[in-house]
Amino acid sequence: MKFLKLTFAVATLAILGTACKKDAVQPENKLALQNTTAALAVGDTEAGVVTNSSTSPTSWTAVGYDLLNNVVASSGNQVNFDSNFNGNITPVTGFYLGYYDSPSVTNVTGITLTDVSSVTLDVSTLGSNTTTVVGWYNYDRVNRTITPVAQRYAVVGNGSTIAGSTRLYLVQLDSVTTSGTYNTTVNFHTKRLK
Repeated sequence: MKFLKLTFAVATLAILGTACKKDAVQPENKLALQNTTAALAVGDTEAGVVTNSSTSPTSWTAVGYDLLNNVVASSGNQVNFDSNFNGNITPVTGFYLGYYDSPSVTNVTGITLTDVSSVTLDVSTLGSNTTTVVGWYNYDRVNRTITPVAQRYAVVGNGSTIAGSTRLYLVQLDSVTTSGTYNTTVNFHTKRLK
């Protein structure tokens, strides 16, 4: 009987020792979760940035961007920043692009799903704004500067219509700057509407 009690006591200590050992490992797992990227929730707005360099004024490579996770990505991205100074925004296959001109709201955070409900998602790219082409930036060829079109927002959806999209993003171009010969930085804000 003493042997049975002793065996039971050793087994209990072994189980408790194992349980305590597992508890000691859990804080590392919690720290690892803090370094993961969280998806942009509906209604949230995040700042984004794309940097790139080119060897000539016409050969910037496209940079993919995942609007949902707010990161540069070569797969799982909804748009590419491409062409002139990487200032153009172009949807990838399976996504559609349109634009919304707000009559008064000057910040992407103030735009709602109702505001963009009548937007048509039929634009192949938004780039340089001219008298004949709708774009989201003005390019000054003399000073080589890019200025975002005020109160114009890119609308990106995973359906060909606003109503048919289950994921819908609004992108506000903040700035496109250059440094050195052909180094560029594109700053923008993304708001998830759906």
